[in-house]
Amino acid sequence: MGGIDDPDWDSGKTLGSTTLTDIRLPLTGEERREGTLLVIAGTSADLGAHLVVRGEAVVGRDLGHLKLRDGRVSRRHVRVWSEEGRYFVEDMGSTNGSLLNGRALERPSPLGDGDRIYLGGTVLKFGLVDETEARYLERMERLAGTDPLTGLHAKHRFDSMAEEAMRQARLSREPLGLMMMDMDGLKSINDRHGHRMGAHTIATVGKAIGEVLLGKGEACRFGGDEFCAYLRSLSPARCRLVAEEIRLVVEDGVYELDGAKVAPTISIGLAFLDDDTPTLGALVAKADEALYRAKGAGRNQVSE
Repeated sequence: MGGIDDPDWDSGKTLGSTTLTDIRLPLTGEERREGTLLVIAGTSADLGAHLVVRGEAVVGRDLGHLKLRDGRVSRRHVRVWSEEGRYFVEDMGSTNGSLLNGRALERPSPLGDGDRIYLGGTVLKFGLVDETEARYLERMERLAGTDPLTGLHAKHRFDSMAEEAMRQARLSREPLGLMMMDMDGLKSINDRHGHRMGAHTIATVGKAIGEVLLGKGEACRFGGDEFCAYLRSLSPARCRLVAEEIRLVVEDGVYELDGAKVAPTISIGLAFLDDDTPTLGALVAKADEALYRAKGAGRNQVSE
C-alpha cells in the first residue's frame, strides 16, 4: 500500500529500535491527559466526531466506540488502547490497510500528541487533552452534528449518512425506505400562541420521531417544521408500520407551554429505494410527492 505525503510527518517518530515500553505520556503538571480521536477529514457525516479513549476504542463501520460512515473503512478497522499511561494503535486486518503519519501501519505502534491515523478516506487526529479540553471537543461535536432545537441530526450530517445507507442497501440488496414528514397546522399555532409555542411543538415532535426510530433508522429536521428520515433493512410493510407509529405518537402527544395546549398532527410521505431512484435527491423527491398526496387527502396520514 502506497504512503501518503503528510507535511506534518516527522521522520523522528519512526519506531526503529524503539520499543513500546519506551514511550510515556507527557504530563501537564500533576494532571494526566487523556487520549482523544478527532475526525478531521472524511465524509460530512463524520467530520468533527470525537472520542475520548478510555481503555480501548475500536474504530470502523460497525457500531462501536467510534463509528465511521466512510465506505472504504472496514467494519473493524483500527484499535486504539492505553496501557499504563501510554497509547497505541494497530490495524485490525482491514481490507484497505491503515497509515500512521503517512506510513503503513503494519504492527502495534505508539501514539503521540498530534499523530494522524489514515483509514479509507478518513483522517483521525490523536491528541492528548485535559478534562476541560475533552468536554469542549464533545460540545463542539454536538453543535456541529445536531439540530439544537430537536436533538436530531443536523441536515448536512444526515445527508451524508443517508448517502452511505443507500450505498450499503444497493450492495446488500436490502430494502431502504425514506420518509418526508411535515407538521400540520403549525402556522395557526404560531399565529395563535406565538413562535415560542411553535418551537416547543417542533422540539417535542422531533424528540418523539427520534424515539420511534431508535434502532430502526435516522432522522433530521429538514427545515422549519419538516423532518426527513430513512429506515434501513425494513420491508415496505414494516416501514409503513413505523410511519404510522410516528403519526399516532405525534397525534397523541401532549403539547403544553405556559398553560396553553395545542394538538398538532403530522403528514408523512413514504418512498422506497429502487432502480429508478439513482440519487438521494431522487428518493427525497419521491417521498416529497407522497407527502403532498397525504396533505391533499386530508392531512394526518401516511401516503406512498
